[in-house]
Order: sequence, then structure tokens, then C-alpha cells
Amino acid sequence: MASSRKKERFLCGVVEGFYGRPWTTEQRLDLFSRMSRWTMNSYLYAPKDDDKHRASWRELYTLEEADELSQLIRDASSRGVDFIYAISPGLDITFSKNSEVALLKRKLDQVTSLGCKSFAILFDDIDCDMCPADAKVFPSFAHAQVTITNDVYSHLGHPEVFLFCPTEYCASRAVPSVKDSQYLKHLGEELHPTIDVMWTGPKVISKKIPISSIDDLSRVLQRPPVIWDNLHANDYDQRRLFLGPYVGRSVSLLPRLNGVLTNPNCEYGANYVALHTLAQWSRCAYALSKRPSPTRQAMQLEVEGSTDSDTSVDRDPVKDWGTPPTSAGHAPLDFESELEELHPYKPTQALEVALKEWMLEFRVSRRKPEHYNPAKDLVSVTKAVDGDQSHQGGPIAGDIDSIDVRRNLSHVLDEPELDLDEGTATPISADPFSMEDLRLLVDYFYLPHQHGKKAMHILEEFCWLKENAPGYEVLKANGKLQIRKGENRDSCGGESAKVPGAERDGMRSDGEVSEGGMDEEMTPLEVSHWCERAQRFHDSCEGVDQMCSRLTAVPNRPLLYDIYQYMLDAKETTMLLDSYIAWLEAGGSERDPDHEPHVPKGGITAEMQQLLPPLDRANKRGRHPNIPSPEIFTIRPYRPEDKDLVYRTCLETGDSGEDASLLFPNHPSLLGDRFAGPYTTLSPDLSFVLEDAEGVCGYVLAALDSSEFYDHFKREWLPEVVKRYPNPPVAADAEQELLRELHDPQFFLPVTLQRDFPSHLHIDLMRRAQGQGIGGRMIKTILAALRAKGSHGVHLGMSASNKRALKFYLKLGFKVLDFDEDPQAGKPPEDVLILGRVL
Repeated sequence: MASSRKKERFLCGVVEGFYGRPWTTEQRLDLFSRMSRWTMNSYLYAPKDDDKHRASWRELYTLEEADELSQLIRDASSRGVDFIYAISPGLDITFSKNSEVALLKRKLDQVTSLGCKSFAILFDDIDCDMCPADAKVFPSFAHAQVTITNDVYSHLGHPEVFLFCPTEYCASRAVPSVKDSQYLKHLGEELHPTIDVMWTGPKVISKKIPISSIDDLSRVLQRPPVIWDNLHANDYDQRRLFLGPYVGRSVSLLPRLNGVLTNPNCEYGANYVALHTLAQWSRCAYALSKRPSPTRQAMQLEVEGSTDSDTSVDRDPVKDWGTPPTSAGHAPLDFESELEELHPYKPTQALEVALKEWMLEFRVSRRKPEHYNPAKDLVSVTKAVDGDQSHQGGPIAGDIDSIDVRRNLSHVLDEPELDLDEGTATPISADPFSMEDLRLLVDYFYLPHQHGKKAMHILEEFCWLKENAPGYEVLKANGKLQIRKGENRDSCGGESAKVPGAERDGMRSDGEVSEGGMDEEMTPLEVSHWCERAQRFHDSCEGVDQMCSRLTAVPNRPLLYDIYQYMLDAKETTMLLDSYIAWLEAGGSERDPDHEPHVPKGGITAEMQQLLPPLDRANKRGRHPNIPSPEIFTIRPYRPEDKDLVYRTCLETGDSGEDASLLFPNHPSLLGDRFAGPYTTLSPDLSFVLEDAEGVCGYVLAALDSSEFYDHFKREWLPEVVKRYPNPPVAADAEQELLRELHDPQFFLPVTLQRDFPSHLHIDLMRRAQGQGIGGRMIKTILAALRAKGSHGVHLGMSASNKRALKFYLKLGFKVLDFDEDPQAGKPPEDVLILGRVL
């Protein structure tokens, strides 16, 4: 199919696409008002927990529900906001069943009758295996999704805005990668060219979205994507809010995209900064959205085959900027730098502007439509990003000539705090919630990958004070500090995280005096320095306590309710840290530490976790407790620098999934050299690793042609490896048994197995990655990679006693293979099952 035409309008707005309680009608109406003031033009209705959007997508809306939805559509339209209705049928739809497709069209026809003109169909967060009926009709999941989407798009009359969310919606979920994903390639080739594809970036929650990654994606999809941005989403961790600014996305991305929709916090009132700073980001690069990017225009001309002199490929697509594109169709770096200088977006400054506006919300008891000042709100967005460059473009939703957008940001920040108009504010205490309080609140709940400065300072100071506690009781006598030797009073257990500065000022992190200090005593100067920092730490904690108290007095109670429980929990934890430092100051031996909560928190969950042994004690037994964590796992291709961690994973899973370190005391690399290294060296393009915040914690490895692989193993890999290992005369233990096998390896590969299932694979996951559904994703990744390379079948070997693993593989479509004795290959080991799957 042809590539997408250039979109005349850049979509900028909000997607209500989180898991959890959907927003209310009143909140959505308030959202549309804000979006209109900030020139955001698109709202995507996609709450995961609206049954008729997802789980019960076949059901029509009742009369009452339809009236409510119609009201939202009308109100959004009246404010210049495009209401995009999304439906998510992927949980249980049968793509090949005509009656199912008819139900989908009927549902969207009902929404059309309510006045909706824009739509989206979402296939995110679903199982990518087709049901048997669909597998008989469609060659792949991508074919099924594209077929039904194009059909629905045509049925609706090719609406101007129609979005598609793929199952592989970020780079970490692209199998095996963005460039080689057959799924994404099929979307690019067969999905109707005027349907936009949504994308979250490198990961589900992307810290940054590099320009190069979008260029690569656009080439595969044959269209610029629309970003579904989860930067401020908190539905995956309801202990956190994200109040920081929109960051990690260069303004130079904008001409490469067809839109950005942010999926923010579940708590509606907490999203002021997220939306306000996104509006500033889009406004500052508005001029770029008016011009086709080199990539976008190159794709358009390549497909349309235009020979018109005004649109020929030879013509400079960014002539007004004075720099031609590179031969690859991308703007060079100096061009990107020029754009950044012309359209600066500074997140910290954008945050300050948003906070000044948000402060008004805290002080108002009940906001009515007449209290809003659209002109003043719009100025705050435009002046923060335009400076004196108002001639370079208007707001996204249309120019507003009467607004002066030339005021400089520094002038805004120097102004005295805005006064409320008479009658808009409720009387407040003499010590009200202030801008400094609001900044501290935001610092405590900044962004997924970053804490705010003040919150980070409290963490760093606590670590330093704890690690450098004098270890002695400090008493005052005769006006001077005197030191009496005490005892080790670190009751926290375990080791603290080290922070910068933890070993300066003559103190070691273990509490002892470093070289040059006193063997039995710290100098009064050193103790005085520690006490001064402790006092400053107390002051910081007191500031958090006071901020939380003032927050409870704000007149805007709905806003308070959205935020307060998070802040209360953070405040109480901060007070526990404060009490612990006070205990250290008092010597730590006169009384028990007063740093326990008055009421134990967490209910049954906390009690369950308390039954588990600490990690340090578990390590002594050779294994970690299998405690689920909210870590995000990434499957990616193997890199040479992963070797040590891959070998470590091989060793720590080498005893039927358990740690084999005690079984291989003399040759810890033996398992890796036998079962991992050959694949990463001889078959690196079929080697994938699993990575979390701690590093590589699993891998899946494969060989495309088993016969050729074993031949290369013996000729290229084995001769150098065996030089490092002895060949014991007898096998007295597991280590010696594997050493003997390494010197004379045997491979079971009957002719029928090589013919029907020529490829083979194996997978290992460390304990912290088990039990979270990751193994299935990794197997699907390697199967897709093998299929893309032309394999028609794959096999693996496993222990016959591992019933859990057998159930896992059978669920993924493998079957147990039976083999008679082969004249050349012999019989498989009695305790090994051979499983195979057709690709």
C-alpha cells in the first residue's frame, strides 16, 4: 500500500487510556475546557476499565450512557477538541467470524450517531496467539488485525482521524526488533495509508524518545507515528504520582510525528503540570509542525512518484531553514541544533510557569466557568516558549491575534505572585500553602526515572548521615564537645546505598575514622560537622511536615483528595528517617529507636512480606526469595558486553533452574562455555537477553540449522575452548562429568528431527525474572526471529521430571516428539524429552 499522506493537523492532547477508575463526566468536561485554553486539540477516549470500551465491546450503550457520551462529544467539539472514540476488541474477538465484525461495526455506528467523527481501534496488551479458527484464515496476527481495521475504516467512510494501536507498540515489544519485525512491516505495507499508528517509544514508559528511533520506525511503518506517551502514567504503580514536566522529547521530534497524546496519572487533579508543559512543548515547536520533515516528505514522494517541480525529491524540503537534508533523508545535526535554538523548550522553566497557574487551582474552593481567563492562561503557555519570536507560528488549534505572545519568560518568573480576583478564593490561614510548598510537593513526585532536587537531597543527606554517624555518644561539658566511646548503633541492618560525598570529611562509610584521623575518637570538628548536617536534615524534614499540614488546608478539596494520600505516606516515611537520625544523635544506646510507624502499615500484604527472610540471609542459602517486583523487563538482542552476565545467568540457573555455583567450584565458566558462548558467538543474530534495572537476568538462544551449528561448534568453537579445561579420567561429580562431555560432545539429531524441526533453542531465566510471564514473551520473540529467517520448525530438550516446564511449553504450542533408535544418532537420554513446534 502507499505511504501515509502528510497530516495537515498535528494531534496534541490527552489519551484517557490507563487501567483503573475512569474519570467522571465532570472531570472530562473540565479537561476539555483546559485543553481549549491551552490549544490542545485531541482527546482519545480509551479507559481500560470501561467495560463497553474493552471487555464488553460488543454491547451497545444504554440510552443513559449514550446521552452522557453525546454530551462529552458535543462539549469537546464546542471547545475545538476532537473527541476520538477508541474501541479495544482484541481480548476475545474472532477476526475470521463475520458476525463479530458486524458487531464491531454496529457499535461504532452507534457512536457515530452520537456525533463522533474520529475513531481508534486498539490491540494493545493482548495475547498475540490467534485462535484456531483465525489461524486457518490468516497467515499471521498482523494480517488479521490489518484486515479488520481496513474494513472498519472503509465502513466508517475514511474518517479524517483514525488511529491504530498495534500489539507491538514499543521497541521493547517489537519481535525481534523494530527493523526486523514482520508484524510492523506488514502494518506498514498493508494498513491503509491514512490510518495513524500509535507508539510509546523505546519502552512502555520511555525515559527518552530518540529522534533516530522515530526515523527507523517511520521507515518500517511507512508513515510518521502518533506518540501515546506514558511518561506521566501511574497505573502500573499506584504508590506514585508524577507531577514533573514533560521531558526527554526533543522539539525536533515534532515534524517527524503526526501527534503526541499523553496518558497521564489516574488521579485527574494531579495532571495539571503534565498537560500544561506538554502544551508548552508543542507550542514552542509549532512552526516545525507546519513544515514536512525530510523523512515525511521523502516517504510521500517515494510512493506518490511525484515529478512536479514543486515537490520533486531534489528540491530542498526545508529550504526556509537554509540547510538541505542528508542523502539518507534526515536533517543533519546542525539543522537540528538550529531548530532547538529557534524553538527552545526548557522543562524547568516550563514547570515554573505551570506551577504559577496550578497554584491558583489550589486556592480556589470552587472554579466556575466565568472564573476562567482563557487569554491569561494562553499567554502563560505561549510566553514561556516563544520569548520574542511570536512571528514564527501560532497556536496549534488556530491563531489568536489579540494575545501578546512576546513577553519574556524571565519577566514572568520575576513577577509577584498572582492575586486572586475578589470572590474567587475561600479565606485561608495566615500561613497558606505556598509556591515553595508546591515545588517541594512536585519534587517528591517528579517523574518515573527521576526524583526532584529537594527530594533527592533528603535521600542523599540521610545516606551520608547514616553511613558517617560518629559511632560515639557526644556530650557537652564545660562548653566543649567531649567524646565517649559507645557501641555500633546502626540498627537498620544491611548496607546502605552509597552516595556522593559518603567518604569525605575524614570519615569512612563504615563509621570508623579514616587514615589521618583518630583511632578511638573523632575530632570535635568532625563531630560538629556531622551534627550541623544532621540539623539541616531535621530542618528539611520539618519543611516536609509543614508542607503536608498546609496542603490539608487548601480550599480545593477535590484536588487535595487526589494528592493527599500519596503525600501523607511520603511525609510519614520522611519523619521515620528524621527520627532515626535523631536517635543516632542521642547516642543510640539509651533508648530504643523511635522510628517505627504508630500503626503497622500494609495489612495482610505487609505481614506476608515480613515472613520472608531478608535478602542477605537468603543469599547465604544460595538463592533469592522469589519476590515479585514492579521492575520493567526488556528483551533485546545480545551484545558482546553482555557475556559476563550471560555466563553468570547460565551458572545461576545451571542446576535445573537453581544456582549451580557449588557444583562447579573449580570452573565457574564451564557451563557458559558449553551452553551459552557457542550461540552468542556462532549465532549472535538469534541470541536475545532479558534485562531489568539490575542488568541481564535471562536469555534465549537458538540455532537456525542444528546440523550446521553442531558442525561449526566442533570445528570453530570447541578447539580453543577445550584448551582451557582438563579432561578428567573419570566423572566423580557433575563438574567432571561436564568436562568429559566437553572434550567429546554428543548431539542427538536424528534425520527426521533435522528434517521437520531443523532449528533448536534453549532459554534460562534468573529467579527474579520467573513467574511474571516473561518466559512466554521470550519464546515468542525467538520463534518470530526464526520464522523471519525461514525456519519451518524448532525443537528443544528438557528434563522429563520438570512437569511445570512441560506444561509451559505445551501451552506455547510445542508437542512431545517420539523417536525410535536412530542408527546414527542413537537414542535420546532416558531423562530427556524432545519437544518440537511447527513454525
